[in-house]
Amino acid sequence: MADWRILVADDEPYVALAIKEVLETLPAQVLTAHDGETALQLARAERPDLILLDVKMPGLDGFQVATALKQDAGTVGIPLVFFSALGAPSEKVRGLELGAEDYLAKPIDAEELKARVRTVMRRVCPPAPGAVPPPTSPRAEPVSLVDLVRKLEEERCSTRVLLSRGREQGEITFVDGHITRAIQGPRQGEAAVYQLLGWQEAMVDLAPLGQAAPGGGEVAAPNQGLLMEGSRRLEEISGLRTRLAAVAAKVVVPPRVRELVARKGWSTIAVLIDLLDGTHDLDAVLAESPFDAWMTLKTLNRLLAVGALEAEAPEADRRGGLRLKVGLPIEYQSLGLWQQSATFNLSAWGVFIRTAVPFDTGEQVVLRFQLPGQPNPTRVVGHVVWANADPSKWGGMGMGIHFLDLTVVDREAIEAHLAEMVAVQISGVGEQV
Repeated sequence: MADWRILVADDEPYVALAIKEVLETLPAQVLTAHDGETALQLARAERPDLILLDVKMPGLDGFQVATALKQDAGTVGIPLVFFSALGAPSEKVRGLELGAEDYLAKPIDAEELKARVRTVMRRVCPPAPGAVPPPTSPRAEPVSLVDLVRKLEEERCSTRVLLSRGREQGEITFVDGHITRAIQGPRQGEAAVYQLLGWQEAMVDLAPLGQAAPGGGEVAAPNQGLLMEGSRRLEEISGLRTRLAAVAAKVVVPPRVRELVARKGWSTIAVLIDLLDGTHDLDAVLAESPFDAWMTLKTLNRLLAVGALEAEAPEADRRGGLRLKVGLPIEYQSLGLWQQSATFNLSAWGVFIRTAVPFDTGEQVVLRFQLPGQPNPTRVVGHVVWANADPSKWGGMGMGIHFLDLTVVDREAIEAHLAEMVAVQISGVGEQV
């Protein structure tokens, strides 16, 4: 059994020694300090599992040490117990208001001290539901993470939850029962929590806060909100993945989109888009994405919808490439006067214009529109390849027009504009996670 690591701070050496000898029978590894400044330094350096503080000490007293510990992100989760010859109710109230788990009056009975310490340690690091071992055990057991989160919140536990599934590993930090930090592979923060919630049965172990690795992964959302959102995402993952069935074996987006996303400086989404270079299949993308599976699949579905993912077998009546709705005016005519639309769907191969009165299939059309940043409007001839005047039919009323004489310069300008739109849209979605 691994021992608890306990720091005892008392300015009377013989008292500190007596407490040390009692606690070592728990068993526990005991550090001692004889003034407040030394206690604070040891707490920050050693990150013990529990700190016992005498109230009256030279220099910094116990209350001042506690205040400093609770203001330090590295020590805020370490449970505190005060002990003092001062047993006034106001002193006890002050200690408890500073976040102490208990307040003991001197002289301290040895058996009571051990019982109080055991109670505190059970409260801040309780056994997990369903056969998770005590926090002092190095063994790990499978457990439902949802049940574990609820249990640790109920018991106001401060601990690190270490999870593993095959070669994958993750970690969630709890302070007073609240999730404050999460890491899972390339994911940090809430994305890591959502990914770990998808591990239906993970191997779980508990570890003291003092051994936590530094840096990143902060979580601000409340536990209940995380659980509800995680459940919603899990319900949608299967459908999102099914919609990607047509994606090619190796997932790829146009190089221009990858370059633009990287240039925008949105680092998180850039990591995902950089994976879509034609060397990773869907499973590899999901494993290496900085987002949880739900957000990764949502982003890939958005890319597929706008033609930014290469399909295994594109539909016969649809050409590949980017295609987006643009908020640009367009003029078009067949034999009569010019007509106008405020928006249309644009690709490098043609347009779809929503109109209640489409031209007949096969009819030739003259189109005129101007892209932002282009000095001259694009003027091109096309022919109607699809028309629908029935509002009950799929796709809506309108007509699809294929370009016949689009110049290379105009095609490149369209592709550049659409790539810019995709980069901005996808980057915006990713950074909101």
